[in-house]
Amino acid sequence: MPNRPLAALDLGSNTFRLILAQSDDFGQGLLNRRVWQEIPRIAEGLAPGGSFAAEPLKRAIAALETFQTQIDQSQPSRVLAGATMAFRLAKDGEAVLKAIQSRFGWETRLLSGQEEARLSAYGVLSGLKPLLESGLIFDIGGRSTEFIKTHGQTLVTAQSLNLGVVSLTEDHIHADPPTTTELAALTKSVAASLKTLNPDLWPLDPNATLVGTAGTVTTVAAMLMDMADYDGDLVNNQVFKKADIVKLFDRLTRLPIAHRQRTPGLHPKRADVIVAGLALVLAILDFFQRDTLMVSDNSLLEGLWLVAAGRTHL
Repeated sequence: MPNRPLAALDLGSNTFRLILAQSDDFGQGLLNRRVWQEIPRIAEGLAPGGSFAAEPLKRAIAALETFQTQIDQSQPSRVLAGATMAFRLAKDGEAVLKAIQSRFGWETRLLSGQEEARLSAYGVLSGLKPLLESGLIFDIGGRSTEFIKTHGQTLVTAQSLNLGVVSLTEDHIHADPPTTTELAALTKSVAASLKTLNPDLWPLDPNATLVGTAGTVTTVAAMLMDMADYDGDLVNNQVFKKADIVKLFDRLTRLPIAHRQRTPGLHPKRADVIVAGLALVLAILDFFQRDTLMVSDNSLLEGLWLVAAGRTHL
């Protein structure tokens, strides 16, 4: 008989996700894996050192209540929630996380940038087939992006940059659709941030594979695949050409948000930030001099689940 499931929650700056899965008898995989997603955008309007705004916080609690229903029905043996960049930035981040723990009874952890990067990498590596000999994994979030250099299952080095789709959109995109000037400023800002990456992360070995994960990257994959109903199993391990991502970027930047929302594969709540997300993906491809991108559906969420299952640690 399978064991009771384990639950993990990724409390991201833009997206909250829940996974419920059972551990197999050999410690090699996730059985009966189920994932839920809500987009409360808790980081909306958040300035570094400021407090969460009332409306985003209200949306966040509503999302967690939705997750609580699923958790109550499944009765997992452990529930672990990991909070990311928005909670690190907000002066009330730790207090809000403690309130979540008190209200819902879950184990909560405020992840450092290094912990977030490491667990994202473990989540990605748990789903890649075949395992990469050498790779650079990046995880784009609402307020930060993590970069992790890997060799097999060994993490060589990692870094988290304050670079995310919500903050980039709020800082640079105000017109609908964005102007050429706004897009140029956005691209210049991202390029400057990437130059601050630790020299240990680049340049990449010529044979290294660039792997992207998290909502922006999987959304790009879903759009390129014209995927009306998202299927993570189909997205996982897919490889896309930079030229096709450029075409998608050029098309979406000419559309107002209301028209973007009708794009197959694009969640309507991501329509306003996807332009910044695509610009960031393309800038990363340029920076690491790659013409292809491998996509992983597994990410920080699965890394947190591995912690809940006792297969790795924080």
